[in-house]
Amino acid sequence: MSAEKSKNGKQLSDEMQMTALEGIVGFHMRKAILRGQSRFATAAGRKLVTGQFSVMAIINENPGRTQSAIAEAAGLDRSSLVPILNKFEKDGLIHRAPVKGDKRAYAVRLTKKGEKELAALEEKAEEIEAQVIAGLGAKDHAQLIDLLKRFHDII
Repeated sequence: MSAEKSKNGKQLSDEMQMTALEGIVGFHMRKAILRGQSRFATAAGRKLVTGQFSVMAIINENPGRTQSAIAEAAGLDRSSLVPILNKFEKDGLIHRAPVKGDKRAYAVRLTKKGEKELAALEEKAEEIEAQVIAGLGAKDHAQLIDLLKRFHDII
């Protein structure tokens, strides 16, 4: 058995065989998502709720929209969005108000504190995106975004 070390110096067992997963888009996408989320949380210097940045950005650009509309735009089901919004509200990042004429719907907007939090997260996201562009090149970066959008439309 070889004593291989990872980038962080930890001992690894022999290389894992993953032939069945090598050609599976979902496997590579999941690994990329997890790596990206970890990198973003590290850069932000705080623990983030999954999807925090994207949900906050959607709310910021669409103030007063309903939770259902935000969930759809973020690619979440409403039941996944509610705990995120509950945490945001508890942390003073958003304000929810009942929608006139629909007792079940709430309009959501960022508070001043939420706007400041989003600005800090946007700065970190831009830094990471610049690293991705530097690594892939602008053309491949744009192509990757296009392919991911197409994947979303197919699935």
